[in-house]
Amino acid sequence: MTKKAWRKERIAGLLENRPRVGPQTVHFDLANACNTRCVTCWHHSPHLVEGHRPTAAWKKQVLPLARFAACLEDLAALGGLESIILSGMGDPTLNDDLYAMVADASGRGLHVTIITNGLRLEVSRLMEAIGVTADGVGNVVPNDRLDLLFSVCGVSEPAWQAFHAHPRPDGFQTMEARLGELAAYGFRPKHVQVICAANVHEVPAMIDFAHARGAKAVSFKLASLAHGTEAAGLSPEQKAALRDVLVPAAMARAEALGVETDLAAFRRQIHDDARTAPIEDVGCFMGFLYARVTVLGEVLFCCNTAVPVGDLRDSGLAAMWHGERWQSRRDSVRRGAYFAGCDQCGKLKQNLKWSERLQRELPANVFAGLLGRGGA
Repeated sequence: MTKKAWRKERIAGLLENRPRVGPQTVHFDLANACNTRCVTCWHHSPHLVEGHRPTAAWKKQVLPLARFAACLEDLAALGGLESIILSGMGDPTLNDDLYAMVADASGRGLHVTIITNGLRLEVSRLMEAIGVTADGVGNVVPNDRLDLLFSVCGVSEPAWQAFHAHPRPDGFQTMEARLGELAAYGFRPKHVQVICAANVHEVPAMIDFAHARGAKAVSFKLASLAHGTEAAGLSPEQKAALRDVLVPAAMARAEALGVETDLAAFRRQIHDDARTAPIEDVGCFMGFLYARVTVLGEVLFCCNTAVPVGDLRDSGLAAMWHGERWQSRRDSVRRGAYFAGCDQCGKLKQNLKWSERLQRELPANVFAGLLGRGGA
């Protein structure tokens, strides 16, 4: 079945509130360990309060290659899979099987997205994993095969260090060196900028940094904060400056330089309270599009660890996808009964993309029904 046909089946499944095909994207956590201590991170921040600090045993956990490969086989039988995301509650480069996983997925014709801070990324191995050998330096890696979401989060050494709390003094220089190695292959990563008090002042400069290094795009996210990471949050004055001064300045700079961004969607995350996602206005469609697999094999409804739907140690993902537990989550969302944490939705921009598409294609009363407002 073609991607166009899958898309029609996804929309039909949305309207019926029963999926007709499997998820479009599956997100695999590869490692819990991390080589930075980003101040906004719910798993590694130095600000984490007692009870939320990870144990040494937890940090050692990685997703086994065999479980990953078996899950891809299961998903192939289910149908509908177009892409995978490789990241982690730590950094995926700390799983030595990363490059074998990339090669497996790429060989199946799947698009691969890797989310990483880049410090431990072995660029030549990554290129080889998608079929670009060393003598191909200077060639552009096709966009339908690989995206790299490069977590920058600071475009000066002081801001980068303040955000990442990196234990070594050369972290910023290492990050820039990796960007240079990727550029040598003609590869253009996407820059990710998670915004908090440590780096908010650099938002316009982040556009210049991306332009100077040939970034494919820049993605902005307002940090979702909990468990002590609220210490890194923006003050009311900083939020006002971000909304009224810094984002407009960055948008103007991006337009002048021709840098692709998601600043318009990012601006919707900025509220006077702790919310970063107006999910009740956008809607949630992840139950028909997405799944996340943790290093131990727990399967999540979305990126929210508080919304599990099963475990690969007990059942295959295909069986779970059409099972009662997953469906009950879809039913809850369809009633407009969202989950704890949805007001800081990590998939807001993906939901927003589908929300805008569905609003264009469906009658207003039908779309309202998808958001739990009745009328469908």
